[in-house]
Amino acid sequence: MAENKLMIYRGFPLIRSGNTIFYGSGGDDFAAKLTIKDTKKVADLEVPDKIMVQLVPVQMTADMKKAKKGEFVGFYEALDTAYIWLNEALFG
Repeated sequence: MAENKLMIYRGFPLIRSGNTIFYGSGGDDFAAKLTIKDTKKVADLEVPDKIMVQLVPVQMTADMKKAKKGEFVGFYEALDTAYIWLNEALFG
């Protein structure tokens, strides 16, 4: 049986389902949810253009004051922001 390998970015797993990408571990208090709102064509590929990033609680004990939301242009900017928010929420 083939092994499923998760894509990892800066130590956190990325899981995609349609236009939604979850970034983080289910065992942590928070994870980032990236929703692709719009795409653009580059060469022959559709690439994410406008992305909504939400820092959402995974555990019911999480501090809701740390939840955040924002929209970004470009996948790298969105993913990098998600990484920063996730690190701040989990490690202070």
